[in-house]
Amino acid sequence: MNKNSVIKGNLKKANFTQNCYHNLMKNKVKPRVRKLAAFLLAFFSILTAALPVFIMTVPVEANITEAGEATAEDIGLLTDKIASAYLYNIENDKLIYSLNENEVIYPTSTVKIMTGTLAIEAFSNQLSREVEITEEMVAGVGGNNIELKAGDVLTIESLLYALLVGGANDAAQALAILVDGSIEAFVTRMNERARELGAENTYYTNPSGVHDDAMVTTVADTAKIALAAYDIPLFMEITSASKYVVHIINKDIYRNVYSKNYLISTSSVLKYYYKDAAGINSGYTMQGGYSIVTTASRDGLTYLAIVMGASSDEEADIIYSYTEVTKLLDYAFASYANIELVVAGEMICEIPVELSGTTDYVTLVTADSLVMYLPTSIDIEKEVLYSYKTLSNYLTAPVAEGQRAGVLTVMYRDEIVGNIDLVTTVTVARSEFLYTLEKIKEFATSSFFISTIIASVVITIFYILGKAIYLAKKSKHKGRF
Repeated sequence: MNKNSVIKGNLKKANFTQNCYHNLMKNKVKPRVRKLAAFLLAFFSILTAALPVFIMTVPVEANITEAGEATAEDIGLLTDKIASAYLYNIENDKLIYSLNENEVIYPTSTVKIMTGTLAIEAFSNQLSREVEITEEMVAGVGGNNIELKAGDVLTIESLLYALLVGGANDAAQALAILVDGSIEAFVTRMNERARELGAENTYYTNPSGVHDDAMVTTVADTAKIALAAYDIPLFMEITSASKYVVHIINKDIYRNVYSKNYLISTSSVLKYYYKDAAGINSGYTMQGGYSIVTTASRDGLTYLAIVMGASSDEEADIIYSYTEVTKLLDYAFASYANIELVVAGEMICEIPVELSGTTDYVTLVTADSLVMYLPTSIDIEKEVLYSYKTLSNYLTAPVAEGQRAGVLTVMYRDEIVGNIDLVTTVTVARSEFLYTLEKIKEFATSSFFISTIIASVVITIFYILGKAIYLAKKSKHKGRF
């Protein structure tokens, strides 16, 4: 059954429409008979009992299946090849899977996520600013770099791309000094920001990620830092680039910088390319292994996926950070989706209409749709509970199209996940004749009218009694003469 007919199918099983309108269409009263009945009711009834309030709940029987958190077996993850992993849906703030999320590990190149975040915050409005590299900025630089020399002049933008696309350690040191005047002061800022983000198990000692036994993090902390960076559009724009050309302005030298993230770049490795990936960072140190932090978006859903402490197999030419992060993303996109539980305009029930000379009822439909992030394996007919109530036992004409007349409630796993208004589908005009009869009826049943009738009856009785007594006395008086 397709999703557009799920509610209707479920409600049909519960005899929903028949209960809602009491099958009035099968016993429709002709308009003239109805008018005559109303006329007689108005003139021959003095007191009318109120109809019971029409509030009905029709649940669909369902067995809610408890879906546990994903396991490594579900994903096919090789947990002996990696130290930790993390899979998280951004839009719904949902953790799908984690492995050793609070285990302390070396951060490797993920340190540059924090460095780039702080540098962008400081210089986002100064990208074209030209800066000169100093001896301090390139002192002791090791590992990956773009061979900056003291005296080189380039823009802030070039430094940011060199850092976040090429993973250049000399760019990391240069930006740290440009932001805070010294590497030490910048590292202090890095640690302060980590605390602000709730990364309590993270400690930085340098801005590049060059190994230091004292510099540690966890995959859960790395996720918090990466999510903060994800919220910065410029950060995502830069880290999603596969290539950038750095211009050493004063020497008129151009250097191509290629992304170290093989999910994005195909300049040196093709087999790990992932078309839905965007950003954020990848790297390697001998002590910390391979790491990858990335996002991927498809069909309105974005996931943050992280693998850290991964090994490689040189003989098989495999880097396990890439193979395992791909498994995480493939699992997420295959196992979860935005699923429409309620379709806008779905017919739910019918409700009687009073004071109309042309129709006995109107149809109520859902005013909006309801979309939820759910496992793709969900059986909506068995795992989702629908119920409704109308706001009164009938509507009184005039009725406007789109008028709110009820609520459809949707439950999943014993929790209310949505309340959708039920609205009318047509406009219904008022019959002035029936309206007049209704006013007569209201007057006839009003306390003023009843009091007047009672007073009239009492006065009449006293009048009759008084006249009877008077006539009796008069008759007696005549009899004496």
